[in-house]
Amino acid sequence: MADAWILHPDYRTPPAPTDLGIAPGPWRHPDGGQIMNGTYERPLAKRRVEVVTVWYGYPLSHWRGPRMPRFSSPMVSAWNPVLAQGLAVDPRSPAPYRDELWCDRWIAEALLYGRKPYGAFTLPADEAMRWFGKSGGTNLVYHAQVDDDLVRVVAGTSERYGQLFDLDALIADYREALPRDLAELEAEALEAHRAHSPALHYVLSEDAETLFAQAPLSVRGLTLGYPPRETAARITTEAAK
Repeated sequence: MADAWILHPDYRTPPAPTDLGIAPGPWRHPDGGQIMNGTYERPLAKRRVEVVTVWYGYPLSHWRGPRMPRFSSPMVSAWNPVLAQGLAVDPRSPAPYRDELWCDRWIAEALLYGRKPYGAFTLPADEAMRWFGKSGGTNLVYHAQVDDDLVRVVAGTSERYGQLFDLDALIADYREALPRDLAELEAEALEAHRAHSPALHYVLSEDAETLFAQAPLSVRGLTLGYPPRETAARITTEAAK
């Protein structure tokens, strides 16, 4: 199964559990049989790639997309959609998510430490207040709404897309990965965002969350720090419906 997988180290990878009551999952390294833990990739035919995120031998995401070799960013990771959404290939398998607010806490921390440019989370009021205090020394801008003893926060960096990301490389990758008509739509959307920032456009604007939900997939994926290869695969799938 795993003889062609290559590990791509990422500090977002959740640590292996210390609870000895959790048995390791079935995914193993071909050499020595060590438990796989991290992001693994392998090349496929026709300029495609297969990616799996594994925690303690259990796959949490598994997808295929086009190779997009020009673009990279420390704010983009295969773990970002997984840990922000609490994904698991088999929901019955063990996973690193310990409680219903685990993903919210992960998003909050990821925003503080520049691991993603934008996100929304809900935390108890005391935790939210501590987060507000820590965010003061960052480029984050946020909108908060109180709901009983919980606080929902939408936050994003004030830096512009053109400063955060190599948009020229990303647009070139999309033009190579997608059919021309789809690629040009996404290229135009990305180019139009060059001077915008996640904070100004999708936090402080009127109806900001509605605007974000209506944005092209390439923009939404990038704003959330999701891999463009995964986004490109989704764009192709949705266009075929």
